[in-house]
Parts: sequence; C-alpha cells; structure tokens
Amino acid sequence: MSRNRENPNRPARAVRTRALALAAALAAALPAPALAALRVVTTTQGLAALAKEVGGDRVEVESLSRGVQDPHFVDASPVLAVKIRNAELLVDVGLELEAGWLPPLVVQSRNADVLPGRERRLTAASAVEVREAPTGPVDRSQGDVHPAGNPHFLADPRRAAPVAAAIAARLARLDPAGAPAYQARLEDFRKRLAAAEGRWRAALAPARGRAVVTHHRTLDYLLDFAGVRAAGFLEPRPGTAPPPSYLAELVGVVKAGGVKGILVESYYDRKAADVVGKLSGAKVLVVPGDVGAVKEASTYEAWLDLLVAALAQAAG
Repeated sequence: MSRNRENPNRPARAVRTRALALAAALAAALPAPALAALRVVTTTQGLAALAKEVGGDRVEVESLSRGVQDPHFVDASPVLAVKIRNAELLVDVGLELEAGWLPPLVVQSRNADVLPGRERRLTAASAVEVREAPTGPVDRSQGDVHPAGNPHFLADPRRAAPVAAAIAARLARLDPAGAPAYQARLEDFRKRLAAAEGRWRAALAPARGRAVVTHHRTLDYLLDFAGVRAAGFLEPRPGTAPPPSYLAELVGVVKAGGVKGILVESYYDRKAADVVGKLSGAKVLVVPGDVGAVKEASTYEAWLDLLVAALAQAAG
C-alpha cells in the first residue's frame, strides 16, 4: 500500500514566498525615491535666490560668488571650476559683468554643455531691457565701462520677474516632468513680487524727484524704479579710485544740489564717501551689494527691502 510523502523542499518554498510577498508589500508602502535635484550654478547670489524661488526642492543651487563680493572681481579658483564641471545649468548675469573670471573657469571645468549658447547655459541679461549701453566707441580710458549696458539690473524688481521666468522656462526644458512645479512657483513669486512692489513704491514716493550720490552704477536701475536722480558718483570713472580733487568737486555738487545722502555698496571701501559726507553734511549709508551680503538679506525680497529703506532714507 503506497503512502503520500511530503516534499521536503515545500516549507522552504513557503518561507521564500512569504518573504517575497512581505518585501513587495513594504516596497509598495514606502514613498518613491526622490529624483536627484537638478544642479544649478549661478554667478551671483541674486541669481541663486531667483533660481531657488522657481526651482524649489527640484534644484540644488550654488553661487560662484558671495553677496559680500564685488561680482566684477572674483578669484577664479579651481574649486569654482569643479562646481561648474558638475553643473547641469549655469546661469550668468552677462553684459561682461563676469568677463574677468568666468570664461577661464568654464574652460577649466571641461563642461562643454555650459558654454555660451548651449542649452545648459542661460544668460540672465537676455531676459531684460538693458539700460545705459554706450552709444559711441568704448575704450579703457573710460574705466570699466560695459559696452552692452549696465549689468546691475536685479536691483530693479521690474526686471527680477522676467529673469525668474527665463530660469523657470530653462529648468522646464531640462526637466520636463517638473514643468508644472516650476510654473506654479514662478506664479507664486510673481504675486509676492507684485505685492512687494506696491509696498516699495509707497515707501519711495517721498523720495521721487530727489537726488543721491552712489559709489558705482550698481543702483542705477533701482534709482530709475524709484524716480530718484543720481547727482554724481564717488568713482570719477567706473572702477577707478577718486583723487582728492575729484572728491572736492563732488562736495560742491552735493552742497549745490541739496543732496541728503550717499549710498555705498557694501563691498566698496567707504572712505571716499565718508570724506564727502563729512565735508558736505550728507549722510552715508552702506547698502548690501547683493542677496546674502548681510543675514537680513537672505532672499531677493528681503534684499530689496533693505535697498528701498536705505534709498528712502538717503533721498529723504
């Protein structure tokens, strides 16, 4: 009489089956692994702030310069070249602001994808209307003049939104799955910027039609936004130090024009401003040169808050 014998491998198979089922259940319950953030490198902290606004968690943003630095002069160190090598998008200001240091860094990085004109390179100046482009020949005798126009356009909130839109559009091309998120964040930024713009215009209304002195032409776009005139500059020519004779002339201009304030970007030496202020009676105010120059300027909106408050005080 035959007897049914159990398969000795059956218990092991059952254990393996239950283990696989448990693993599948756990995998289904766990959240999907996050996509790697798109690596964005910008030349300034102002651009980095806008990239973070529209990119959110889908981007990892680094700036090649810090807000306490003059963006015209950045040490082209190998560390920065490595950052560019790893960049999936490089955003520069343009208008030759970074001409002295960015091109060699791009060459050192060996990242051909971020060369000018390539898909992974975005020049912010292409998104805005540029002011102060020289109409005649330009040479070194005129100082550090930008032949294509003034590159300090982010000091004007009216130009921040188009730059943010250009960054969002380029991110969407590189990361199509994130396009709805980038557009949503852009719209949110635009709404907040519009609300802040009303606040800034109200704060600057008493200053409209008045004049101030600045060190460089860094704030010209902000002055245009505010309707404030530049009575003069501490630099006789862009990028050149003022001799005593020039400062004496500027003191006369300040007194004759009833100028109340002198604005100095934080990365410039304020000695010349203090001389003119002491001899003319104008007050000297130091303003953050870019986002991140001081801890209170941690975002684009916070940076503009500080600029607007200083300009209102200087022109008041």
